[in-house]
Amino acid sequence: MRTIAHISDLHFGRLDAPVAEGLIADLAGRKPDLLVVSGDLTQRARRRQYADAMAFLKRLPSPQLVVPGNHDIPMFNMAARFFTPVRKYRQMVTRDLRPVYEDEQMLVIGLNSARSFTRISGWLNREQMAFAEARFAAAKGKFKVLVTHHPFFPPPRRPDANVIRGGEKYLAALSAVEVDLVLSGHLHLAYHDDLRSHFKASRRGVLSIQAGTATSTRRRGEPNAYNWITVSPQLCTVAVRAWAGKAFEESLVTRYESDESGWHKIQQVPIDQVGAEVMSDVNKQ
Repeated sequence: MRTIAHISDLHFGRLDAPVAEGLIADLAGRKPDLLVVSGDLTQRARRRQYADAMAFLKRLPSPQLVVPGNHDIPMFNMAARFFTPVRKYRQMVTRDLRPVYEDEQMLVIGLNSARSFTRISGWLNREQMAFAEARFAAAKGKFKVLVTHHPFFPPPRRPDANVIRGGEKYLAALSAVEVDLVLSGHLHLAYHDDLRSHFKASRRGVLSIQAGTATSTRRRGEPNAYNWITVSPQLCTVAVRAWAGKAFEESLVTRYESDESGWHKIQQVPIDQVGAEVMSDVNKQ
């Protein structure tokens, strides 16, 4: 069994400071095997924002796997945006745009889906996919996880939301190398489902898990939240831990089981009363 703390969309520059401190406190009492950060560490890719984000990440558990998001590319400096889009990210976060975590049970690969030529959208190129396919193919018998900033499909409540371009064309490759999970953020909406429910041509189930914004004031009608994910062969539990005003609390737990036909939801514990009240208050804002 392995545990992953999945946070996303920190947006330093639009930070809710009490929530950020609450996240530090919540994770201090937990020991994930891996902390995944699926992009948008900053609001405008400024050096000060990167410095603050890195100081924050140093207070969170390790090991960590981090990928950039579209907000981690300069917005207004056109020369930097098109010629050196991830220079600050590589200087201040990591030079590795294909980070890999591997242990005896799990292989996790991060890929950069942020692109200079679009303000919001993202995609993966053939070189990135070839790298991931080769590493996943060699990891026989391990639980396999891909991390991108942009999700592969929108949640039902936002069917028009911006997602990764050409997501369906990647599915055959992901299925062939037996990827189990795809972790992403970007939309600031917590959601998870089997890719097969959206892309009928997919031959193998891949569970897509999207995280809300962990610490930003840029909430989209939901409280700040992150995912606590437990994985083992053919099993995955996703617990959404949401900000309840003074601390993060477990608000929704979903358990999935996989077989040859894909992932199947076997149990879902509804949002508790505290979580429901928080969401109600947020939706009124």
